[in-house]
Amino acid sequence: MRSRRLLFWEGVALLIGTIVGAGYLVLPYSFLQSGIWQNLFWFLVFGVSVTLLHLLYAEIVLATHDNHRLTGYVGLYLGRFAELISIASFVFGVFGGLLVYLLLGSRFFQLLLAPFGLGISNQVLVVVFWLLASCLVAAKVNVSGKINLAITAVTMSLFVLASIVGFVRADPVNFSLPISKPFFYPYGLILYALIGALAIPEIIRMLGKQDAPLVLIKPIAIVGTLIPTAVYIFFGIAIFGAAGAHTAPDTISGMAGILPAWLIYGIVIAAFLEILTSYFTFGLYTVETLRKDFNMKKIWATLLAVFFPITLFGVGIDDFVKLIGVLGSVLVTIDSLSILGVYLALKYKRPDYRFQILNMPAWAVIALAVLFAVGGVLGFVYTV
Repeated sequence: MRSRRLLFWEGVALLIGTIVGAGYLVLPYSFLQSGIWQNLFWFLVFGVSVTLLHLLYAEIVLATHDNHRLTGYVGLYLGRFAELISIASFVFGVFGGLLVYLLLGSRFFQLLLAPFGLGISNQVLVVVFWLLASCLVAAKVNVSGKINLAITAVTMSLFVLASIVGFVRADPVNFSLPISKPFFYPYGLILYALIGALAIPEIIRMLGKQDAPLVLIKPIAIVGTLIPTAVYIFFGIAIFGAAGAHTAPDTISGMAGILPAWLIYGIVIAAFLEILTSYFTFGLYTVETLRKDFNMKKIWATLLAVFFPITLFGVGIDDFVKLIGVLGSVLVTIDSLSILGVYLALKYKRPDYRFQILNMPAWAVIALAVLFAVGGVLGFVYTV
């Protein structure tokens, strides 16, 4: 068995790797649109509440011996109707996530080609990126997990370096710029960027295989959630502080003249590769989920995973900031409410169960559910 310290950091790395995705790229733009204090408020709220969600989900997994995804737990504890809502949220969330990667991938593809002056339209690059990524998904090309991890590590290192440079070059005047979006605008963007519940069952399985004490999940969930929260805050403030009114939705476009040209292009290359490999990984995950959870034949699952995202783009869904905001305020909110509902059902349906991670009072769970319900509705209204 590996040492507890090593297992702890492996679990933290797995949770951080699940949390950190395309969502963090829009955070500086959120600071520009709705101001520093409103974003800091939501980071504080979600730093605490998402940590609690991860702990509550861990308790659900430990309390239920059968191996399920969230939709399975919802069906088991809350009934068929709630399960159908959870399934719909899962399906739209999966394809919405693929579309986010598609839109951001094409944007970084455009930045990658910009020095060559080719003048290719964004619509064409969306199709080219989609063809490239879809070929990887359809062929099921084996991208090593170590390669994926290395690309993510390089990308995050470059963004941290950009954050440090941005922080040094920040102009305090930028923090006083007038805001154009209301209080609930950051809700969906920040929630989408911080949620990582998918990793919780994997972390528990990893600890179980090593015969490690499962109480390790508690510090793993806390540290693994709070580290990305702190990094995101620093990243958002630093980039917005340096770029000010020029802060771009994709972060990088507005950094010309602020960051060295080599650093900008290095970030573009690394981010493009990360988005491409993430699209591939997410695409394969979608195919396997459609096959195993929805009993779909491999050919139809692959075709749906390949063609549905580009179809969504074809019908006019091409604003990745709005898309991330909607995914966070609607679908992630539904998943969060599902976790809270299942946890409450666990407390009432199994009164003899001895809680191992967190025994949260019912009133506190209900209060958290009200926060997500109200925030989700208002976040959606002010995102669209």
